[in-house]
Amino acid sequence: MATIGNVKKIVSRAISISMPSIAFFGRLVFAFVFILSAIQAYAEHYGDGGPLEKTVGPIVNVVTKLGSKVLTFFTGMQVVSFDVRLLEFTFISAKGTAGLWFIFGGSIPAYFLLVTQVISTLIPLPTNSHDFAQNLTLIGALLFYIGYKHAIDELLEAEKKKKKEE
Repeated sequence: MATIGNVKKIVSRAISISMPSIAFFGRLVFAFVFILSAIQAYAEHYGDGGPLEKTVGPIVNVVTKLGSKVLTFFTGMQVVSFDVRLLEFTFISAKGTAGLWFIFGGSIPAYFLLVTQVISTLIPLPTNSHDFAQNLTLIGALLFYIGYKHAIDELLEAEKKKKKEE
């Protein structure tokens, strides 16, 4: 007859064996959200320039033209024109690459995803509250993951120190 202690041991062992694979598939699904987001942004990017081109592009063009005239007048140097589409493509590729990198674990890809998510939330200024809320949810999930990853790393480090002392 199985006692509660035996059941706890069986469940604990099953969880400890399956937990790495569950964590891997969880990271895979979470990274899939960012990869699909990068693909969608890439599809929007070349249609009419994307949201960053629409919101920030005219401002950058005016500042570049004005800065070029002022800098040329005072120093004789000329400002090189800046294409916002290149900046937008850089953010898209960073999000896709970090999403692929996130699958294998670690906190560095989570930081890259956090930075790209914050930039894509704040700069294009989302038009509806649903996009803004979804972006904030992803930022919160990334912050939770980073905190959880650091807590696990500290716990493993404390266990190593404890084993060395014994």
